[in-house]
Amino acid sequence: MIHAEGLTAGYPKGGDVLQGLTFSLGSGLVHGLIGPNGAGKTTLLRVLAGQLQHNGDVRVFDTDPFDEPAVMDRTVLAGIDAPLPDGWSVKKLLAVGAARYRGWNGRRAEELVERFDLPQKKSYMSLSRGQKSAASLVLACASGCELLLLDEPYLGLDVEKREEFYRILREEMERQPRTIVLSTHHLHESEKLLDTVLFIDAGRVHINGPAQDLAEQILEIVGPADDVDRVLNRLGPVPELRRDEMSIGRRSVIDLRGRPQLADAVFDTARQVSGRVRVSEVTLEQVVLAMSGEER
Repeated sequence: MIHAEGLTAGYPKGGDVLQGLTFSLGSGLVHGLIGPNGAGKTTLLRVLAGQLQHNGDVRVFDTDPFDEPAVMDRTVLAGIDAPLPDGWSVKKLLAVGAARYRGWNGRRAEELVERFDLPQKKSYMSLSRGQKSAASLVLACASGCELLLLDEPYLGLDVEKREEFYRILREEMERQPRTIVLSTHHLHESEKLLDTVLFIDAGRVHINGPAQDLAEQILEIVGPADDVDRVLNRLGPVPELRRDEMSIGRRSVIDLRGRPQLADAVFDTARQVSGRVRVSEVTLEQVVLAMSGEER
């Protein structure tokens, strides 16, 4: 569905935001686009949506997306950072969506407006932040587009509406084969939805692959410092993403993606070394925090 090689993009006054990105995203999956603020997530989505010029090779539906109707007619970019016209009412936005997209589903649009309790006569400008996010999501889901690019589409939604948002995404994947690229910071909420992860930081790719691999191949080892060191020494050279000194000893997060065959050996080695060493899988959020060096 999407392939980039050596992708570089930015803005005239701000310079390059993306620097030589190479990655692939398959069709019919939910891809999590993650990274800290300023990493270039919105810039990347704009490139994929055909809105921003770039250097390097980028293919969406096997075509360079920039200003290309064959791509833009099958793609929708939604989120507060992709704003809609201020003076248009929600009702007019839906009417324009019906005229714009060949696969428009008016019944689905009406259903989602009701579920988000959107006031149809209000202008986009007068909507709350959460209502703007909801209006953008309604347009995306009702568009019938094959590729949904969602740029933090939950911003401003309260807990109840965010839960509704995730239910709607699950429904969309069941109702109609779609490819969704979801830019998110809410990894603890979205993790179960994601098939793959594309983690970018400082304009570069750090992870591009199945979310399940991260869960199985990045492990946490906790125990007395000497025992943790003995486990690591027996395993041989493996990347250590993070090391924390704790009151009970040491916590180490190791990356086995280069040597996945060692995953079972880690658990066995920990049992052999000491009954005081605990090995466990980590959440996607913990992986990202470890790789970015942030505190959890």
